[in-house]
Amino acid sequence: MEAQNKKDLSFKIEPSDPADAERRTVLKGLTLGTFGLASLFTIGNLLEVLTFPNGEKVALAKAVIMADKSLCAGCRICEMACTNFNSPGRNSPALARLTITKDYLKGDYEPKLCYQCADPPCLRACPVTALQVEIKQGTYARIIDERVCIGCQRCVQACANHFRPARLKFDPHRYRTIKCHLCWGDPQCVKFCPLGVLRLVKSEQGLIIGYPAMKDD
Repeated sequence: MEAQNKKDLSFKIEPSDPADAERRTVLKGLTLGTFGLASLFTIGNLLEVLTFPNGEKVALAKAVIMADKSLCAGCRICEMACTNFNSPGRNSPALARLTITKDYLKGDYEPKLCYQCADPPCLRACPVTALQVEIKQGTYARIIDERVCIGCQRCVQACANHFRPARLKFDPHRYRTIKCHLCWGDPQCVKFCPLGVLRLVKSEQGLIIGYPAMKDD
């Protein structure tokens, strides 16, 4: 019964209609800290939006990757699949957009994944609006425009204030921050996990079954 429920939760994000995407505006105007608050660009035609305490709106990501850590054997194939897709030729777990951790006392493994937070601290901390909401493929994932990123790592620290380890990572070779963007709707970690540990679920379902909008796990 439990396996059947997990299967029912899984789905694949379909790309948005290009004409529909044209009607949406990327949320690019959020900066915090000493830089203050920049202007807001709203995103229209959404089923659901979340409101920040100061009144700004950001689209809820359509999906989030969740894990059943009781099934994880620590093979790290998910990390390899992620790196091969996002950083071809640089097969290093340090560049994977997820992290497999091990509890050495219990012997348990656990995937640490980006939750595509409803109130994303990384997006709000970026001083140059490199953190944005993806709309081209219709995932509304929180993504990094690496052409804009200056490598200050404020987003990494903002994430680390809520999650350990931070779900964003820093690539010292390119001096850019990297994070999960759901592989533009077809996450490779989910596809290649041999034990079915990972699954892509709709954000609304994720909220119901336990992914945190903002809290350490």
